[in-house]
Amino acid sequence: MQLLNSHGPTIRKFMHDFFLKRFIGVLSVAILAFGLSACDQADLDEAQPTNSISLQQTIESKAGFEGLVTSMYDRLQSFGLYGQQYMLVPDALADNVKLRPGATSNRYPGFVSNGRFEHLGGYGAYFSTINEANNIIEDIGSLSLDRDPSVAQDIRDRIRGEALFLRGMAYFDLARVYGYTPGQEVGGFSLGVPLRTEPTRSPGAADEKPRAPNTAVFSRAAADIRSSGYLLEGNSNAKSPPQRATAAAAFGLLSRVELYRQNWEKADSAATAALGLTSAEVVDATSTSFQDAWEASSYPGSVFELSMTTGTDGAATNSNQALQSLTDGGRSDGTGAFAYEVLPSDDVKSIFASDDARTDLFAPDSIGNTYLEKYTGTIGNFTDRIPLLRVAELYLNRAEARYHQGEPDEARSDLNYIRVRRGLSPLTGITGQSLLDSILEERRREFLFEGKRFFTLKRYGMDIPKPQRTDTVLEYSGDRESFKILAPIPTGEVQSNTAIEQNPGY
Repeated sequence: MQLLNSHGPTIRKFMHDFFLKRFIGVLSVAILAFGLSACDQADLDEAQPTNSISLQQTIESKAGFEGLVTSMYDRLQSFGLYGQQYMLVPDALADNVKLRPGATSNRYPGFVSNGRFEHLGGYGAYFSTINEANNIIEDIGSLSLDRDPSVAQDIRDRIRGEALFLRGMAYFDLARVYGYTPGQEVGGFSLGVPLRTEPTRSPGAADEKPRAPNTAVFSRAAADIRSSGYLLEGNSNAKSPPQRATAAAAFGLLSRVELYRQNWEKADSAATAALGLTSAEVVDATSTSFQDAWEASSYPGSVFELSMTTGTDGAATNSNQALQSLTDGGRSDGTGAFAYEVLPSDDVKSIFASDDARTDLFAPDSIGNTYLEKYTGTIGNFTDRIPLLRVAELYLNRAEARYHQGEPDEARSDLNYIRVRRGLSPLTGITGQSLLDSILEERRREFLFEGKRFFTLKRYGMDIPKPQRTDTVLEYSGDRESFKILAPIPTGEVQSNTAIEQNPGY
């Protein structure tokens, strides 16, 4: 990971996970530990014990706080989070992915078939992140710095702001994976995940917490991310985008969270704030190559992205688990990597017009399958930069929010801003449900293989069509498989934490 390079080899000692209460589910303690690379190899639903030295040493120096921040960013890059699965599994759980005929790696059949227990994970990994953030937030105010007082405060605020951004992102992902979206609960089930905002620094300090209401977890995520934006905006010590959290990234992510909460006005204002703070722009395919933009070392429309490093980022950058290995059928031997098996479904391909610039990313492999060229090893073999928040999303978030506020003209304007830059004609006169459908369909086209489709359907309480499975449907509620809308809480957590209630159906 490139972030490690700026802090030197000692930062590579910073922590991961520690089992509690042998081990209390997956709650982990942020401690100074040897080796960050194990994160990519681990089951991210379980905390991993590591060799460690005193956490107190970690939170007594600027380098120590920076190391905890680095650890949180690094964890996002694991293949079980945004290094692979959070980008592809939501499309596979919905109607955007089909399996390559003859594929043998068996990475994605369970996701495409919505098998029991086949879902997103990250429970343990994210609670490690949350505890690291809690330690920073608790103690960064007491960090002594031999600097000009205003500069010193900006440093503290920047570190605290990044910690809040990453804690908010962790709670948001946990809330949407393991619980229902507020207002779309089934059978009155409204639990989220435990809320922990105090640091846990030793196994003896661990306590058993029940799951908080889903509304409380989403609210916590929004509050953290909003506070992050305020701390980072105008901060002289803020890091450069798009590889680190900035005010633009914070308000952009906040617009996403507020859509899930159906706080339309707040989603609108957050997206507008982010657009005013970012220098990134929507790639205009009418004047530049859309395909070249995706092959650049950093996507020009990224507000926040992961910059991977070959070898350093473990399994997420090898032939077994990389985004490229799973999706790219155009490697030099004409067959793709061993793990090549994830193709865009026929259904999603059918919604692209022939003059849509995004069709430039569809390509045939050596036997005629159509694959998507978003992840083709732009940095190195099996290594891509991974955009987590793009400017295009800010416009579509705002379009959706403005539709729900009864502003169809403004909603169409934002929608058409994207359409025109993709080579499509603007929509005119469209209102009502047809306008919302058009916005959601544009999201489906724009963010193919970027981890959004399943959650778009889920937050609207819509059935999950599975045309790639002979037109079967995963009903949002009512049928015997509807529980698969939620991921299962890890078995170890349920067994060791008596306060935890498992999700229905598991």
